[in-house]
Amino acid sequence: MSTNTTSTDQSRSAAQLPIPFGPLLLVVLPNSGPVAGGNTVQLLGVGLSGATSVLFGTTPATIVSQDVLGLTVTIVVPANAAAGTVPVTVTTGGGTSNSVSYTYVDPSTPAPPTATSITPASGPVAGGIPFVIAGTNLNGGTVTVNGVPATVLGSDPTGILLFGIIPAGTAAGNVPVVVTTAAGTATVPGGYTYI
Repeated sequence: MSTNTTSTDQSRSAAQLPIPFGPLLLVVLPNSGPVAGGNTVQLLGVGLSGATSVLFGTTPATIVSQDVLGLTVTIVVPANAAAGTVPVTVTTGGGTSNSVSYTYVDPSTPAPPTATSITPASGPVAGGIPFVIAGTNLNGGTVTVNGVPATVLGSDPTGILLFGIIPAGTAAGNVPVVVTTAAGTATVPGGYTYI
């Protein structure tokens, strides 16, 4: 009797264990791309074999291939009406997965500038000192030092360096340095010190 009871209890316990039958989606690689779509990405997860549909929001993607182990699905991203983040889901014979995020970006919108340093960080109140600002997306930027426009000589092709001449100051002291492009502004950490 005790053997049968143990067997029954074990069967009952096993039946109560949560077994994930549906697909589990972990990540989209890469997780961003152009609003026009057409780029190829991979979905990584568990139980993805036999995927019949991949949705970006409510728009179906084109399934290119999937591995037999159900770990990856390669798809072509559909177009989206505008930049923004949408949920991605996969449907298989076992159901529909959880969603993960994918971000559409508009390549026609330039990235805002960032500024990490200015060299030299100090100079005479009379100005006239050449400077280099390091950062990103500095192409076409203008520079003000304490609100006074600096003479910008140009930037390198990658937009990580911006060259110019410090304008004259009104008094000794530390003042803000701001870079402005069509995409936004960036303040140089530490500013510039007139001495």
